[in-house]
Amino acid sequence: MTTSARVVAVFLVAFLLPVAAASGQVAERRVLIVAPDDDDERVTLAREAVAFWNRTLSDLDLDVRLREADLVIAASNSRAMENFARQVSQRGGRLPKGAFGPQPPRELTDLQADVVLFLSRQPLMPFAWALPSQPTQPGQSGSPEFFVAIRTTEPKRRSDDKVLRNVIAHELGHTLGLSHHRTTATLMCGPCSSAAAEDAPEEWLPLTADDQSRLRELHLAQ
Repeated sequence: MTTSARVVAVFLVAFLLPVAAASGQVAERRVLIVAPDDDDERVTLAREAVAFWNRTLSDLDLDVRLREADLVIAASNSRAMENFARQVSQRGGRLPKGAFGPQPPRELTDLQADVVLFLSRQPLMPFAWALPSQPTQPGQSGSPEFFVAIRTTEPKRRSDDKVLRNVIAHELGHTLGLSHHRTTATLMCGPCSSAAAEDAPEEWLPLTADDQSRLRELHLAQ
């Protein structure tokens, strides 16, 4: 997560998150990945980030998991999502304020998933953006709760694949209810230098004890 690639999800609010599953049941949060090409390396990084979170949630004995609901390549609705991603990214972390915030296009809100993970063609600032709730049609599942946009790759940057892998995991962390903090060289730090991920001895930046406590508050079945 580079300083220039700060996330804008500090506005996440707990009421957008599902209630913890009943004891013995696991709540699935469906992740739909939208990629520009079928050979985009970020698809693999996204799947690795989903697997990272599922291991972490299992280790914490929490009753929620992420599940890849679908992979959409070169979608016809990508232009609308690219435009929306640019609008959100340009806000630089300011909170959406009802009608005054960027309004998501129907091409996005009509998708069937809890989280839309959009692999942008733009060098934008990555973010996880909470979407307003939409009316649900009979027989349909709910519209997306979060729109996560990930910048394009930077081949000249050292260990950019490792950086992006942690960026994606960071943004997915916001969709699970985590917010930024100032503990450097951890997954949810923000703003955070890219060196934190580049120089980390492990593949993944760690969660703090406070992060883990927050996840237990939100997702531990009663």
